[in-house]
Parts: sequence; C-alpha cells; structure tokens
Amino acid sequence: MNLLKFSTKIKTVEASQPIFLEGSNGIGVLLIHGYTGSPHDMKFLAEKLNKEGFTVYVPRLPGHGTSSEDFLKSNHRDWLRRVIDSYFDLSGKYKEVYVAGLSMGGVLTLILASIFNPKKIVSIAGAIFTTEKKIALTPYISLFLKKMKREDYNETYEDKDLQYLSKEYWSYNWPLQAKYLYKLMKIARKRLKYINSDILILASEKDLTVPLEAAHYIYNNVSSKNKELKIFKKTGHVMTNDIEKEEVAETIIEWFKK
Repeated sequence: MNLLKFSTKIKTVEASQPIFLEGSNGIGVLLIHGYTGSPHDMKFLAEKLNKEGFTVYVPRLPGHGTSSEDFLKSNHRDWLRRVIDSYFDLSGKYKEVYVAGLSMGGVLTLILASIFNPKKIVSIAGAIFTTEKKIALTPYISLFLKKMKREDYNETYEDKDLQYLSKEYWSYNWPLQAKYLYKLMKIARKRLKYINSDILILASEKDLTVPLEAAHYIYNNVSSKNKELKIFKKTGHVMTNDIEKEEVAETIIEWFKK
C-alpha cells in the first residue's frame, strides 16, 4: 500500500468516530452504518443497547466520515472487510455476537450472516433494492463521472460536524461508489438462501430510498426458521435516528433479549 496516495484533506470529525461501549451481559452487538453515513447514525441505538447490558461496537466504514477524496478511494471490498474484521474482534471476546445494520449496513449484515450465521441479526431498511433505478447504470456512468453535484440538495445543519459531512458527502451523487453499493446489493440477494440466523427485518412506509419490496424480499428468501418483519408508519430512511427511533430501538432490544 502506497500511503502517499492517501488524501491530506481528511478531517477528524467527532460524529464519525467509532463507538465502543462496554456492557455487562457477555453479549456483543455489532452495529453497521449506511452508505455515506457514519457511526453518528447508530449512536442513539448503541446507547440504548448498552443500557440493557450489551457491549456495542459501531465501526466507521472506510472512506466514510472523513472526506470526499477518501470516499472515492474506498470500495465494497473495503467496507465488507471492515465489517468482517469487526465481527472477528467481537467474537474473540464475547460469548455471542449479534449484528444489526442500516441501509447498506443492512446489506453488509446479510452478507456477513450468509457466511458466519450469527445467532441473531437485524436488517434496518436493508437496501437490497433501492428506489433509485439509475443505480443499475452506475457501472457505465462511473466510467465518465465519479462525483456529481446534487442540484436538488438544500439541507442545512446547526451542528458543525454535520455541516462538514453534508458538504463532503451528502451534497453529491457518487456514481463510482454507487457502483460498489450495487455490487453488494446483488451479492446480498444471491446469498439470502444461506442465512439461517434469527432475523428481524425493519422497514418504513415513509422510506423514500428503500422500497417496502426489499423487506418482503428478504423475509421471503432467507432460510431462517425464526424471522419477523415489522413495518413502521412515520420514520424516514435513517430509521435509527428519526422520528420513531425510540420504538425502533425498543424493537431491536426486545429481539436481542428474547
């Protein structure tokens, strides 16, 4: 690896820092954030789980939460490798390790589960399909464009960290990185039949990014004998950090404590 190729623009952002909370019940929980997201999206859920005795780890996926230049140097193999390494780290220390992921994190959770079959997993708005149909064209678009300014994006944030992340990530579309996400989506769909873990699938009717079709497809195609599907009515795509985050957290805690 040539370290000289790494961007010097990388900024240390508190919202992007990995989260590790030691618990008391001997069970580890790996939480995986989504595409262009950061550990900040899982912080509320992590703290709720930790109060119930779980040890919680939220890694930062490579290229996420640092800079747009760093993001462009990462790919699907990097993201999956971080998840697998994190699972190994927890498995070496705790008697059980459960896994939950949001959006692309849900996709990574499904792929990991198809290999290792942890006892319990949760797919939160798992993006094995997306409402953005152009994602199928990204292998071709990415040959010409890596980064595209979003003209329709006008979100504002008071928090300085979120301002920075908005400027670096959310203000753009990423054909190259979306191509890698699309690869993960196709891998996950093919490997659902290998999943035997107890699985909880969460989705929302108000999700404008991942259609309800995705949740039903996961439910109908995993080999798990113990599986549940719950659909929320009000929350947006980032279910762990939106209007129904309390109920989302309570549902996951109840699943893990059964």
